[in-house]
Amino acid sequence: MFDLRILADQPLIKFNRQLPMFNWHYPFHCEDDRLADPCAPFKRVGRVDARRRAVYIHIPFCDTICNFCLFQKAKYQSDADIQHYLNALIAEFGLKRHFMGSYKVDAIFVGGGTPSVLSPEQIELLGKVIRQSFDLQNLKEFTFEVEVKSVTRDKLHALQSIGVNRVSFGAQTFSPKYRAIFSLDATVEQIQEAAKLINAMFAYTNVDILYGMAGQDEEELYNDADAALRLQTTTIDFYPLNNFAAPRPMHRAMRKSGLSYLPATTRIQYRRYLDKLLRSRGYAPINGYGYSVADRAEDSTVVQHAPKFLYHDLIYGYQDDEIIGYGSSAISQMMGFNLLNTADRSRYVTQVLEDKALPHEAYGPIASPERGIVSFPFRGVLEKSRVSWARLPDETWIALQEAMDAGLVIERSDGYELSPVGWLFYVNLMYYFMPERGKKWITNQIERCQSDGRGCGDTDLSGLVDEGDDRSPEAWLRRSNYVSS
Repeated sequence: MFDLRILADQPLIKFNRQLPMFNWHYPFHCEDDRLADPCAPFKRVGRVDARRRAVYIHIPFCDTICNFCLFQKAKYQSDADIQHYLNALIAEFGLKRHFMGSYKVDAIFVGGGTPSVLSPEQIELLGKVIRQSFDLQNLKEFTFEVEVKSVTRDKLHALQSIGVNRVSFGAQTFSPKYRAIFSLDATVEQIQEAAKLINAMFAYTNVDILYGMAGQDEEELYNDADAALRLQTTTIDFYPLNNFAAPRPMHRAMRKSGLSYLPATTRIQYRRYLDKLLRSRGYAPINGYGYSVADRAEDSTVVQHAPKFLYHDLIYGYQDDEIIGYGSSAISQMMGFNLLNTADRSRYVTQVLEDKALPHEAYGPIASPERGIVSFPFRGVLEKSRVSWARLPDETWIALQEAMDAGLVIERSDGYELSPVGWLFYVNLMYYFMPERGKKWITNQIERCQSDGRGCGDTDLSGLVDEGDDRSPEAWLRRSNYVSS
């Protein structure tokens, strides 16, 4: 398994390595968990309703194919092609409604791909089917992803009409060098104009920014963060580029450019840079990689919980949270079962429209009383009342105790909180809290990606300098006048 150890006696660098994998859907399954009947999870006798539930809807079309993106997608061809897929998506809504009825939903996320390739009429049709399919009386968040080149005022009005209250778009980087490497063809001016229009029409907006790209230096990091802040969205998500998960075309582009992967020491420093910079501008973290304007003057908040990105709070939630996915490649996690929709779009359409069959493979049941603890570092807080402590694996309980002893986690009367240094290593902690089965799954993914020719960079943290060293992130920020001394 991945050689990850806590360094309890170290004041800042609490792990020997930095885990190179991010963004899991936990718990994991294996081939032995596959069910012969893919509808078995819906037929489970005595099924307990979820405490919270999110719906994910996948639109697998893009006007531009960004080579770092690991999600299932295809280049937009025609409106008829999109409408055919939309017909299949609507049919899947009906098939699941047959088994589940009109269930309550707390959050909806329409992602892709690029959902904003839909026309205003198609957006309104999707909204109509959503209203017919779900009980929306508890709906708190309805997110729709857009791409700046396909944003129009008419489409944004259509989003308003169907109840969307959060709009997210990806800028990724403002660097001409990296925009060319990643095949990002929108102009910076298009990003800025789209941001103005979206901000004017929606109260909750978000922009995605990548960092830690091969060869990225401190000035490029600052310039991207500064440009993102100037867009004035409600929140900013700073994603560390996941080299292992990125498709091979990105790796080929990086090698062609002559840029080297950043070592883990630099990526951790960059995370510290961003945290210092964002806090100096009046922002605070809201989850593992999102920032929003701080709700109080002090900058000591480890993770604030408003505004909340509820959809990700459920993905990285507790054992009684559910995610129900619709569309090709969508994932559902239902009370111990994992359902994986086929990733092949043509096969998905055929299965749903012609075969009248649910387009997924089902796995489970998978016991995971530890799920809330495994994902808690991403959320920053763990409610004791939400965990089945009597069923918790010993491995997870021991790991939690070790994290507390090392100062990574702080115990409160009603729960646990991430410490400031724990915040720096939230990805490592998620892995560390997993039982052996989960750790083996992650290790296999890393080994598979390595054998597939996808690099990562050195994961060793032994060379990371201390706070007082003149090469530290804080010293660099002071020299650059990006934050006050």
